[in-house]
Amino acid sequence: MKGLLKYIVTAIKGACMGAADVIPGVSGGTIAFIMGIYDEFVGSIARVDSEAVKLLLKGRFRDFWKHINGWFLLSIVAGIGVSVVALAGLMQMLLSGHPIQTWAFFFGLIVASSIFILRGISGWKLREGLFLVLGCVLGVTVC
Repeated sequence: MKGLLKYIVTAIKGACMGAADVIPGVSGGTIAFIMGIYDEFVGSIARVDSEAVKLLLKGRFRDFWKHINGWFLLSIVAGIGVSVVALAGLMQMLLSGHPIQTWAFFFGLIVASSIFILRGISGWKLREGLFLVLGCVLGVTVC
């Protein structure tokens, strides 16, 4: 049961990623980072490689599934899929019926996730700070 609960929680995290993917300007990858599953997610995707293909072609399905961290990926993809299907219509309604409030909410999510990511970076130097400011200025200018 412990393993099943782990994958249910992973699917919920995937649903959060899917919810972020239907929000303009917010990335599911950012949500994965915030939820602490980014490294496992990227690592699992990276394991879909030539070794995985060889295992699959040889009919070694269990080894293939283990190699790619299949239960984790399936949980994430299922969560993302359910969330995107369930929330796409809601996002359409909110953007057309309440655009200012919806965009303000999205902007808040982007700012909050940016702050969270910036806090995770250590060893700031003047150069990095200047590039951060330059990026913000360019982003505001382009918009």
